[in-house]
Amino acid sequence: MSVLRKHKIWSEDRLEIETFSEAVFRPSRMESLKDTGPFDITASVAAIQEMTIWQIQSQSGYRTLYGCPQQHQVEIHFVQAGQFAFQTPGEEIEAQAGDAVLLKDTRKVQTTASPESAKLAMVVPFNQLAHNLNRSHGSAGRGLSEFRSLVGPEVTGIDIIQRIANHLLHGIDPSDDPADAEGAPALVHDALIMMFASLWPRTTTKEGPALPRHLERAIDWLERHADEDISIEQLARHAGASIRTLQNSFRHHLSTTPNAYVLQMRLSRVHDELLNGPVDQTIEAIASHWGFRHMGYFASRYRELYGASPSDTRKARSNSR
Repeated sequence: MSVLRKHKIWSEDRLEIETFSEAVFRPSRMESLKDTGPFDITASVAAIQEMTIWQIQSQSGYRTLYGCPQQHQVEIHFVQAGQFAFQTPGEEIEAQAGDAVLLKDTRKVQTTASPESAKLAMVVPFNQLAHNLNRSHGSAGRGLSEFRSLVGPEVTGIDIIQRIANHLLHGIDPSDDPADAEGAPALVHDALIMMFASLWPRTTTKEGPALPRHLERAIDWLERHADEDISIEQLARHAGASIRTLQNSFRHHLSTTPNAYVLQMRLSRVHDELLNGPVDQTIEAIASHWGFRHMGYFASRYRELYGASPSDTRKARSNSR
């Protein structure tokens, strides 16, 4: 389902500024670069499934401070005019017209937009990207660590992502046929996620940067014990690192947490068995073998990652045969 909202905001409309700010940026603060003079922001916002796309421009310039500590998500910003400065817990990025910016950690973000600035942006939950990321190590991949944070206009393919996002934002007509209005944007939404994962340039070669030795040990141990009960204390002990060091390494190098990594690994093992394992084994038995005790929770997480239910995956296997 798509929802399109348009806003025209001026400095005296403080309530409307806060309403817009909460809708787009989550808990946040938005302010003018100057204490005097008009404060103008024009914005369009669209929500498609769990993705939010917005376009914002300002003659006066502005500064925002926001964050989303409860959900792992990423943001992609296409600078169309002016200059933007981004500060996150791990990076400081300055971008100008034609640049594209990837924010990998949005727990706390400060953005400064120059006067006469404009950008198109999108925020995506990480779990929608995880399945399509290049799996260069293990079943859960390296996350976003090998993706460049700042991309110039010379990179081929990035403009395609921007054009599709712009189409999703401005090309949705509420008077269209309801089936088309709901189905077509969702289809393009899925294509956009896949295109981002395949087109966004990496910082290194295809093999990716070397992982810290303790993280390598943790991943190797998880690969061999994914079907067992695992605690963070146990994992840290086998990795030869403190719990905090291990958690920081998972976030920095794999863009995830140890628990989320284990969850995705187990879901991947279930997915592989549904497609390639014995056909007489029940879904419940497969899920239970890989540590899932509550079928409702398992089915919900599986659908989030693969976009289909476990039974749909098994049916697809039967139909292909």
